[in-house]
Amino acid sequence: MRLSEEEIAAVRNRADIAEVIGHYLPLVKKGRSVTCVCPFHDDHNPSLSISQEKQIYKCFVCGAGGNVFTFVQNYENISFPEAVARVAELTGTPLSFDPAALKTPADPRKAALYKVLQETIRYTHYQLSAQVGIPVRKYLQERGIDEAVIEKFEIGWNGPGDELLRFLKAKGYSEQDMVAGNVVRLSESGLHDVFASRITFPIHDSLGNPIGFTARSMDPQAASKYINTTETPIYVKGRTLFNYHRAKPAARRENRILLCEGVTDVLAMDRAGIENAVATLGTACTREQLRLLRQCSTHLTFCYDGDQAGRNATYKAGQLALEAGFEVGVVVNATGLDPDEIVRQQGPQQLQQMCRKEQTWMEFVLDYLSSRYDLENYSEKKEFARLAAEQIRKLSDDFDRQNFARQLQQMTGFELDLSAAAPVSPRSSAAQKAGGMRLKRTRDGKTNAEHLILALMLTSHDAVTMFKEKLGFLLSEENQQLAMMILDYSRTHPQLQIADFIDTIQDESLKQKTLELSEWECPQFTPEVMEGAILRIRRSMLEEKINDLKQQILRISNPESQAALLQERMQLQRELRGYLDEEKHQDQGK
Repeated sequence: MRLSEEEIAAVRNRADIAEVIGHYLPLVKKGRSVTCVCPFHDDHNPSLSISQEKQIYKCFVCGAGGNVFTFVQNYENISFPEAVARVAELTGTPLSFDPAALKTPADPRKAALYKVLQETIRYTHYQLSAQVGIPVRKYLQERGIDEAVIEKFEIGWNGPGDELLRFLKAKGYSEQDMVAGNVVRLSESGLHDVFASRITFPIHDSLGNPIGFTARSMDPQAASKYINTTETPIYVKGRTLFNYHRAKPAARRENRILLCEGVTDVLAMDRAGIENAVATLGTACTREQLRLLRQCSTHLTFCYDGDQAGRNATYKAGQLALEAGFEVGVVVNATGLDPDEIVRQQGPQQLQQMCRKEQTWMEFVLDYLSSRYDLENYSEKKEFARLAAEQIRKLSDDFDRQNFARQLQQMTGFELDLSAAAPVSPRSSAAQKAGGMRLKRTRDGKTNAEHLILALMLTSHDAVTMFKEKLGFLLSEENQQLAMMILDYSRTHPQLQIADFIDTIQDESLKQKTLELSEWECPQFTPEVMEGAILRIRRSMLEEKINDLKQQILRISNPESQAALLQERMQLQRELRGYLDEEKHQDQGK
């Protein structure tokens, strides 16, 4: 289906690019500027700048940029028509067609596994509400998991005796898909339910597709209290977080996401009214999981167990989170109870209060490290000071650095000089590696003049007219191509909107150059400014012709031909002096 230019423009005009990007990522607002962490590279600081005035975005570290459609298309990895339909959906803009007709066909292999998993969720959830599930429901209620939680999290019961296998077979699902989805396994004795005699907690991906289960045995003698889906074509535990698809909206609203160790911790948080909590699934926190979390919030709060193992895990994961650019907090749980037990024994308000009183990262570090080292022993105290100082040096806030340095000196008696250890901004270092993405003025006056002309043409129809009547060409092939695109677009669009114009550019390098030029610092259009740039281009053209003639004269030996070329060269030099005089006159008039 081909979208009309009018319908595309109508959708874009109804959309505010900051609001649409804010649907996907937490925004950072400072005055009139709006930024966010760039999702298109491993960004630690907010490097993606959003212009609500021009309705475009640009990352000056990795170079990603475009309009609202470009962002949605690249973020969701969908086609341009699908991106238009998605923006229309987000903004409530009616379309003249069914957006479902634009959707790219789903991967049939993954779609088949989603269906098997969804059918399994329906079946196990029904079994929990049926007669056979009464003892299980009673057990869950004793643990404080009421009907509302059971419904919200689609908790189920996979009974004994391969009941699920028989049900899925009767529904027509293939054994191959059941095994591939890891709800059934093949052993020497045949096919059997993976989660037989277990309470099932469905796991979903970031889009809400069902991809697996974590399942709890009711048998206190079971070898493993919890088992998870093994890795499948749709489930990779190191890239998955339990409850992520539900927690996203609340995390973005509050700019805070809580990371727990297990599923029951998340359920307890939910019972306490804390909806922005997720959990890892039988694995240490990974960089892939942190990248997911960055799409929700820049503030990550660890809610691991308060025992030594939980504190060790917090220390390791917290350092990874700092490297990923998070502001890190830690909930101190000194009760000896897990969140589920706190809610049951002390009430949800107690858990709420505990989560509100979080430690800063450095408060946790000093407390954690001091409990691991004997500060009465010089060697251990020295190691403690070294590790703590290493963390203090990573703090970006100078006040925090000085404050915690003083605390460390008081704790150890060592004199520490951390004043020269200010960290380099991840954004600035990344920009240096990228070589800088902004168009800058160079010593090449011709290039500067061409960029100035293009920048003026992007902002003023009068500049386009003046270029067409007084010059009509640029010496750089790429710049000339972009100038012709602007001319062509201006024939049907009296006012050029950058956000609309870039949709007409297919070449990615030209699209990026247009975005760079739209952000280029240059004077506003006046005939004098445009005339000066045009004169510079004409002068460059004459200089190139004069040099070419000089080389030709040196190469030929025929006196008559040499004389003709000399005559032509002298004529061009007179024209060049005229341009130089005109430029000098313009400079004197400024």
